[in-house]
Amino acid sequence: MNNDEFRKFRSDLWSDAMELSDLKSIEYTISNDDKLYNFKHVADRIGITPQQATLVYMLKHIDAMCNDAKTGKTYSDETIRSRCMDLINYATLYAALHTEETNHENNIEPNRDGTGSPGRDGAHDVQQEKWSDLKQQT
Repeated sequence: MNNDEFRKFRSDLWSDAMELSDLKSIEYTISNDDKLYNFKHVADRIGITPQQATLVYMLKHIDAMCNDAKTGKTYSDETIRSRCMDLINYATLYAALHTEETNHENNIEPNRDGTGSPGRDGAHDVQQEKWSDLKQQT
């Protein structure tokens, strides 16, 4: 796949992922305006963090993809392409949860221009200290 073919493939995949996200969000949010509601609600119900709930959803697709890579077979009606689109969407939702929590913990207004957090160097990443303590809440 040359560069032009890849750019077209990537553009189509991400466009399809966004369309899928818009369709699924109505059901997953139970018509709530908060697009992160599903993860917060599930997390609250089973005693984990919203980020952990998001990772459970992601791992389902990653495990299926690992099986496909190992065996060359899929056993459901979900295609590898659809699983990749779901992972793109879950990664976006995870980043949104992280941004929302970081903004809340730092007492700052959410970034409304869509550019995300201040930087990728971790300097503003309040979650770094919590990473080693990632476990189920009791």
